[in-house]
Amino acid sequence: MDFELKIIEFLQAGRTSFFDASFQVISMIGSYVGAVALVFFFLFTKKKYAFWFLFTYGFAYLTQNILKEAIARPRPYNVSDTIINIGDAVTDFSMPSGHTICATLIAIFLGAYLFSIYKKKGQRIWISLALAVYVGLVMLSRMYLGKHFLTDVIAGLGVGILFGTLGLLLKYFYEKYKLKKKTETEKET
Repeated sequence: MDFELKIIEFLQAGRTSFFDASFQVISMIGSYVGAVALVFFFLFTKKKYAFWFLFTYGFAYLTQNILKEAIARPRPYNVSDTIINIGDAVTDFSMPSGHTICATLIAIFLGAYLFSIYKKKGQRIWISLALAVYVGLVMLSRMYLGKHFLTDVIAGLGVGILFGTLGLLLKYFYEKYKLKKKTETEKET
């Protein structure tokens, strides 16, 4: 854990009011605020994605809370006097990072939606890069703000990838099942 504290200390050594404000905004976009914005976006563009994102987010959120209580890892600013808590104090545990889970789910679902529209390889590369930078910035912000250790955000990334992948697979197989049922019904008539 010492090397993880050193990472946060290094990030906070370059602390400015601009970085404080910027990383708090980035963190907010990687929270439920970003999730709600994505749901509204999907409601106006592709309603099915809104349902599947909320379904997946709900299970990921429940799992995150169970893991936080089971692991019971304190926040970095509670472990070391050298770490500054920037922003609001958080009362729950540190592992895994819920913001990273949320940002990863947002990136996966938004990426899947955008890939359904943009088919060219170059477009998909730019979409992937932009979403990876978004998730990376959320991860960095959580450490800079003193809320999480490196392993917390890596665990959050893993949980987010797992649930995002499962959510999209469930969506895919459900839609395939519905299409098969529709085809069978049309053949019968």
